[in-house]
Amino acid sequence: MSVLSKQEIKRRLELTIDKPESIVITPLLSEEFDHDSVDVRLGSYFRLPAISSVRCIEPYRATPETIISQYPELVHKPYGGSESELIVQPHHSVLASTLEYIKMPGDVSGEVLTKSSWARVFISIASAPWIHPFYRGCLTLEVTNLGNVPVALPVGEPIAHLVFMKLEGQEEIKSDIIEGSYAGAVIPEAPSFGG
Repeated sequence: MSVLSKQEIKRRLELTIDKPESIVITPLLSEEFDHDSVDVRLGSYFRLPAISSVRCIEPYRATPETIISQYPELVHKPYGGSESELIVQPHHSVLASTLEYIKMPGDVSGEVLTKSSWARVFISIASAPWIHPFYRGCLTLEVTNLGNVPVALPVGEPIAHLVFMKLEGQEEIKSDIIEGSYAGAVIPEAPSFGG
């Protein structure tokens, strides 16, 4: 795999959406971004691991008593204004969505990396950071406060880098498809386990 350069990302962003190798990021923060990545911002929706009546999560043995479609709890924080942040307590994690909706081409994978400024206050974007070819939707991020003091996460501010990697040795992509368990997501979705 090779990382797409700023020039290649820009070229693909300028292609029409019907082109199999086009990338879509909307709304795009800026036309200016790093040499090898695009910043993504924190969206308005979060899933919190709130205290629940769920006795135990049993991912591959779902019964009415263990169904986890409502866990973690969905919370909305408005964009802009005094209520537009989520406080994450020390040693806690939340699921968050990106503000941007992403369309991945069929010949590119993506990886989400924590911005270094956030890492320096012990915030980590750690789990499921891989984006498969053909994905469509807002990205779900696991945001963890590894520090010892609460941290405010401001909605709409840059939180992570999205790096694009060209798949090597793949056949030419002639058509565009949508696939994946969470394709089309606009909020962080509850987990989907199974075949």
